Amino acid sequence: MQSENNFTLKAIAIRIILVLMLGVIIWKFIAYLSDTFIAQEYDQLNHFIMALITTVLTLILIQAALKFDKTTWSQLGRPTVRKNFVSFILGFFLWTLPATIGLVICLMLGWVEIDVQADLNYLLLSILILFITVFLIEALPEELIFRGYIYRYLNVLFPHWGTIILQAILFSLFAYFIGAMYSAEQLQFIPGFAIILGVFRAISGSVWAAIGFHVAIMTATQILGASHGHFDVSGIFILRFFAFILLPSIIGATVLSFIYPNHSWSKTEPLN
Repeated sequence: MQSENNFTLKAIAIRIILVLMLGVIIWKFIAYLSDTFIAQEYDQLNHFIMALITTVLTLILIQAALKFDKTTWSQLGRPTVRKNFVSFILGFFLWTLPATIGLVICLMLGWVEIDVQADLNYLLLSILILFITVFLIEALPEELIFRGYIYRYLNVLFPHWGTIILQAILFSLFAYFIGAMYSAEQLQFIPGFAIILGVFRAISGSVWAAIGFHVAIMTATQILGASHGHFDVSGIFILRFFAFILLPSIIGATVLSFIYPNHSWSKTEPLN
């Protein structure tokens, strides 16, 4: 099987496997640094430092891969900073607005109870710091690798629907090898999350829409966690499933379909 620019299935498979393996090495290295030099308890500054190192190493990896193939960053998503920013904001609000509606529904129906245990100013500062950290340690590097580089190269040979499935499998393997598949809940969440992000990437045509969605959901999920100590939440499972995953996924994909009505699920896109 061969693409219009002479990338064979074997050539693309080799590139994807190498990037995947190097991605695992980066995350393992970050885990080693964290375990060796950072205390076990959560610390915002240390978490931010690890996030910054993760992003820098990922950017170096993707830059090296693109340079080897003599291609550009614009091939991974939108070609301009303005379009990338618009796509990011779109993805962010396609999670935030439906999730807010879902949260209100959960509270009104008594499915969820949330007790705020932090000063408002300190809470807002913590959310901002966590947002930046999640962007650097998860959303940006993971999306650049999987919904950016890997998605783009798979889509040279496979239609969008097939690419979504394949990148979700690879993302799940990545999660397993870095130790993120540590519970039945993660086993259910990670493949589905990868599919949702792949759908956003496919319809919008931009990895930045997936980045915006990713950073929004993970910031909200983590700030409510016990490690931060800001909230006491009962009914966290229904909150995460209904408000954080189900509604944003359905509403987000529907809205994107209206914004990009000409999207073709059977389309392949050769690298220029």
